[in-house]
Amino acid sequence: MYAKCGCLDAGRLVFDATSVKKDVVLWNTMLSALAQHGRGEEAIRMVDEMICSGVKPNRITLIILLHACSHSGLVQEGLRVFESMTLSHGVVPDQEHYACLVDILGRAGDFDNLINQLQKLPCEPNEQILSALLGVCAIHGNMELGKTAAEQLMKLEPQSPAAYVLLSSIHATLGKWDSAEQFRELMEKRQVKKEQGISWIEQQNNLHTFTVSEQLAGHHEEEEEEEEDVPSSPID
Repeated sequence: MYAKCGCLDAGRLVFDATSVKKDVVLWNTMLSALAQHGRGEEAIRMVDEMICSGVKPNRITLIILLHACSHSGLVQEGLRVFESMTLSHGVVPDQEHYACLVDILGRAGDFDNLINQLQKLPCEPNEQILSALLGVCAIHGNMELGKTAAEQLMKLEPQSPAAYVLLSSIHATLGKWDSAEQFRELMEKRQVKKEQGISWIEQQNNLHTFTVSEQLAGHHEEEEEEEEDVPSSPID
């Protein structure tokens, strides 16, 4: 409650003073608050405290910690967290961890390292990774990589708004207004709706997302859509 109101110091006092045994969920909740408010260095120190208290970080802890590094611009720290996951914590990086790494490296503009890390991915990138990649391409106006990621995402998730919105944003940033509008129109033609704002909660070691209009659910409903050819991005 304190953290959601931005009163992190008060929230930390309550956390430190609690008489109940702190489990991984409680630690992750406090870590998430620090991450959301850009206090990455404090989050890193808290994970050390967590380990010293005898609580082992889980995959969600490391996702939160990577987010904290990303939002605080702690590139090298984020890389160290990612590269030490398996050895130090026994957690094998999954696509959600890779998506965080894409965000860390992409925000820093280190696209060479980003591509190198993606080449180590043991499977094809999913929607989370491609959406993260699109986001950082939009920030830096990386048209070539953004176009590739958008086309992959459109084929993988034709009803996901991220590819349309972010690719349109890339074109608008570069002053290509006609091209930006084409993607907006394509989005309307395919009846792709923007996602609602979401919240998340940890339950039984899994992250569940929910919106205001739906009940808590650990899965997403899938709809079968007719596959359309994705038009080539009008970049010349």
